[in-house]
Amino acid sequence: MLIRPALPGDGPAIASLIVAAAPHFEVKGYPDGYWPDGIVVLVAVDEDVVVGWIEGVMDGAYMGPGTPTPPPHGYVLALIVDAAWRRRGIGTALLEEFVAMARDAGSRWVFLLPEEGEYVEGRVAFFDAAGFTPVDHPGKTWPAMGRWT
Repeated sequence: MLIRPALPGDGPAIASLIVAAAPHFEVKGYPDGYWPDGIVVLVAVDEDVVVGWIEGVMDGAYMGPGTPTPPPHGYVLALIVDAAWRRRGIGTALLEEFVAMARDAGSRWVFLLPEEGEYVEGRVAFFDAAGFTPVDHPGKTWPAMGRWT
């Protein structure tokens, strides 16, 4: 398993992951091999097959209450692992690489907003196991989660 920055040729495979696992997500320019400037895109690859994907920014700013440090913050926008490849550490490896990149870019803290809806408890448990903890945000059922880099 290799975690690396995405290449334009990975775009169609990333789009396929999005459509299969989260069809409500926007595929953006992935089918054509491009994504917005400023977006960090990493892939998990096994024998040249993209089996996981994460995207985020290194210069985000969580503005809710409970932020433990001033910006810039790393911000995980999306994470998907092919259903056939889950529970093998791929999602955790993608998160770890993203957090390391955020640290190298000068962010001391990374946050994400767990997608609400069906199976949210499982997503929150996954992020918790990866070292993300809920940010104090009174009145929110599923607040942001963050971790130090």
